[in-house]
Amino acid sequence: MILRRTLLLVLLLPSLAAAQTSPEDQARGLLEDGRTYRKEGKLKQALDNFQTIVSGFPNTSFVDDALLEIGRYYLEVDHDAAKARDAFEQVTKRFPQSDGAPGAYYYLGRLTMERAAAATDIDDALAQFARVQRLYPRSEWVPRALYATGLAHRKSGRLAEAAEAARRVALEHPSSDAAPAAQFELAQDLALAGDFRPAMEEFQQVRNRYPESEWSPLALDRITALYRLYGAGKPTFALDPSYSVGAGDTLKDVRGILMMPSRTLWVASDKVKSAIPFAPDGKMGPGLAGEDLQSMSLAPNGDLLVTAARAVRLGPRNLQTFAIPGSKPGETEPLEKLEAAAVMPSGSVLVSDEKKKKVFRFDGKLQYQAPFPDAKERQISRIVLDGEGGIVMLDRGEKTVRVLDEAGRVLRTIAAHGPGYDLRKPVDVAVDGFRKTYVADEESGVLVFSPQGQLLATLGGADVRKARAVTVDPSGGVLVYDDKLQRILRFK
Repeated sequence: MILRRTLLLVLLLPSLAAAQTSPEDQARGLLEDGRTYRKEGKLKQALDNFQTIVSGFPNTSFVDDALLEIGRYYLEVDHDAAKARDAFEQVTKRFPQSDGAPGAYYYLGRLTMERAAAATDIDDALAQFARVQRLYPRSEWVPRALYATGLAHRKSGRLAEAAEAARRVALEHPSSDAAPAAQFELAQDLALAGDFRPAMEEFQQVRNRYPESEWSPLALDRITALYRLYGAGKPTFALDPSYSVGAGDTLKDVRGILMMPSRTLWVASDKVKSAIPFAPDGKMGPGLAGEDLQSMSLAPNGDLLVTAARAVRLGPRNLQTFAIPGSKPGETEPLEKLEAAAVMPSGSVLVSDEKKKKVFRFDGKLQYQAPFPDAKERQISRIVLDGEGGIVMLDRGEKTVRVLDEAGRVLRTIAAHGPGYDLRKPVDVAVDGFRKTYVADEESGVLVFSPQGQLLATLGGADVRKARAVTVDPSGGVLVYDDKLQRILRFK
């Protein structure tokens, strides 16, 4: 009897081993290890695992999950929208009934929305988000799709619809990973609509309900900024005498300053031929070298753009020159008097040239497209984004600030003269999270305007002798480089 059981066990062992190492189990192991690699920051190893599932285990039930992860890699790491879209579309076409399909539809919608240049693009994105909610009502992706629906409405200026979608996430899916972001989005929609007191209350709810989330400190910043602007009935800014950053040559011949969301302050100094970062504690980091520096801006993906006269540094490594068609067929003419540059949400790049007195548009592959918004001569010395898809341009010649959409339509204008102000020598412009515009004027200090172009406040007086550059920190504090004092001032 014992011998028979032993023989039976011996016979069963190979089949048990085979079951434990079946293609399904192997694919599952590769997926789990790949996700662990991703969490640990071993992104290349993670991608290798996911690609092995697709190529080596094509008949298992984990191919859809692997394709979804591959798409995320191309989107979030390589920033290759075309490859990401291909991976997501494979999931929706080959595995429409899988648990990966709603995630793929969600990411396809985000890809379309974040690069939208027309109303039809927003409609396409909304359709993708609607598919998640309609076809997969019990999926964990539903609250994320609903949250993204609010972002799409906000991008189209439909703030009431945006707030309603965000409110639904907070009420119907309070435990989802999208809930903190949706609560923050609801508050932001209210602030953009001009409902500042309710907005501050909703931002506080982010802190109350989700104190450990990444959105909690951001909400505190927004509360601080709104209170500074509207808490006392009118904007209140006071010079911070204790603020000090940079020293020596780094604060000479400063061409621009830019505060990052991380609170790292970049200072572009043509004296030291570099853009230099200063951490929140004031410690100086390694700079980015450049000749004849002109300005800086922030790309939608968080990259720093540093514009010099002959080239633009797109991120830390990509130094790019630009050329336009010459007077003869087949010839090109380099742009060698650049003043400003910005990357659009669609991925296209705008650069302004002082000599040509025009802004030129290049596509995502940096191929020349056309003058922007038209061929009229303009002296555009600054180009920044307002966070809501608006392109903010400072026209030094006309002493005017205009905000345009990607199609070139003017959304709003700050004229050279208006009730209570005159722009005499505007040199820089910044925008906060609520579309308030800050114009640095060498003779008038810093002027703060509402999104409607009304003057809200003027910073300066005896404190600012010659404003040369301006930026806004996450909590709404205003940083001004004073060219005569050779110092960065902070108004809080």
